[in-house]
Amino acid sequence: MGIALVLALLVAAGSVWAYTQWGASEMAAQTPGTVVSTESPTGAATETAGPSASPSTTPDPGSSTPPPEATAPATDPAAVPQPSDPAPVDRSNKSDEELATIDQPVAPPVPLVATKVVRSGVSATISELAAVDGEAIGIGEIAGPAIRFKVTVLNDTGAEISLDPAVVNVSYGQDNSPASSLSGPAAVPFPASVEPGASASGVFVFGVPKDARNIVKIYLNLDAATPIAAFEGQAPA
Repeated sequence: MGIALVLALLVAAGSVWAYTQWGASEMAAQTPGTVVSTESPTGAATETAGPSASPSTTPDPGSSTPPPEATAPATDPAAVPQPSDPAPVDRSNKSDEELATIDQPVAPPVPLVATKVVRSGVSATISELAAVDGEAIGIGEIAGPAIRFKVTVLNDTGAEISLDPAVVNVSYGQDNSPASSLSGPAAVPFPASVEPGASASGVFVFGVPKDARNIVKIYLNLDAATPIAAFEGQAPA
C-alpha cells in the first residue's frame, strides 16, 4: 500500500514536470531569437533556438553616398579660336578721294606687355611704361599727369623699313578718350628707319588722368597699308 502511494506521487510529479517544460518550449518558439535550455530526462541540458530575423540587406537610403558631381572637361587654350588680324589695306590704283574714304583697320589688341606682330617679319613691343609728370613744351600742349613708354620695332625682313610714316597714339577709359601727346620728359622720336635684322625704338609721353588708367590703349600705325597694332591694359597711376 505504501509503495503504491509513492509510485503514484512520482508519476504525478513527472507529469507536472513534463507539462511545464512543454509550455516553456512553446513560449520560446513564439519569441524570435530566444534560446531555451531544458533538461532532458537523462540529465543533459539541451538548447532550442527560436527563429530569428535575418539581417536586412536593403541599404539605408539616408546613408548612401551621392555620386560625385560631373565636372566640365578642361578647355585647352590652344583650342580656343583667336581673332585674326585684318588684311592689309589695298591702296593701289586709287585716287586721293578714294583713299580718304578708306578706314585704317585696327588689329585685335594684345596686352600692354606683349609683343605684337604688325605684319610679316615686323613686330612691336611696349616696355618701360611709367607714370610721369608731363611737360608742355610744344604749342597747345598742357602739362599734367602723364604716362611714358618705349615702343620697339623689330625688323626681321630682308629690307630696310621706313619709320617716317609711323605714328603712335593713346586712348583711355571706357569711351576711348584720345590722349594728348607731350614733349617730355625725355621723349624720343623714332629714327628714320630700321635696318634688316635690327630694331629701333622711340619714347613717347601722353597725358592720361590718374583716375582713368584702368583701361589704356596704345596704337602703333606703322604705315597706311598696314593694320594698326593695338596694345591694351592697365597703366601705372
